Amino acid sequence: MAGRAVLAADTAAATLAAGIRPLCMTMDTDRPILERLLDLLRLPMSKLANAAPTAGAAAAPAPPAAPAGTIAAATDLEPSIQWSGCEVLNAVKKDSLPNCLKQGLRDQELILCESDADEQLLINVAFSSKVKLQSIVISGPGERAPKNIKLFANRANLGFDDVESMNAEQELEFTPETLGQRVELKLVKFQNVEKLTIFVASNQGDEESSALAELRLWGTSVATTNMTEFKRVAGEKGEGE
Repeated sequence: MAGRAVLAADTAAATLAAGIRPLCMTMDTDRPILERLLDLLRLPMSKLANAAPTAGAAAAPAPPAAPAGTIAAATDLEPSIQWSGCEVLNAVKKDSLPNCLKQGLRDQELILCESDADEQLLINVAFSSKVKLQSIVISGPGERAPKNIKLFANRANLGFDDVESMNAEQELEFTPETLGQRVELKLVKFQNVEKLTIFVASNQGDEESSALAELRLWGTSVATTNMTEFKRVAGEKGEGE
């Protein structure tokens, strides 16, 4: 009788541990057998308690998503300038544009890009790849520093008559306080810029000539595929044609 009770206890423990509830279970009322049954049940139930998640426990929070519409940090676009496509018109020296645009030269106040016949300058800056312009820095010496500026994006073959009469992407008026400071541009107007035309219309003191000591452009590059740098992986040019 005792042996049958022990067998029943072992079977019941295994059944409960497997998650199956028996319909009925008969056993002797002998106390040592009941204690053995409880011992057999206790270990599996404790393991199940440790392994199973607590009811109603909160799930681990997901990592925060990146803010929508985040704009990439602007950098100095001087490395993106294509110098062979740059020029300045009405300058005392035709090759003086790097004086205000190129690193090293633009940091020296006495090295200038100066106008010749009058106070106006027309500057074309080309980029080696498309860029998004975000801000501009302009400075010059005293009363000869630029005042009124017009900016044109991706316009070809502009002359002085054109820039004086045409509507620009943006017009800026510099004061002694804003000279040398970053001035924000209308970002929507300067997307995918390959060429920027800068028209210096006047200077701070209505002097006969204008002078630029620094011209710095800030923005980000637009990721594009340069097909001239594309390399064939297999085969020769014209193969399979």
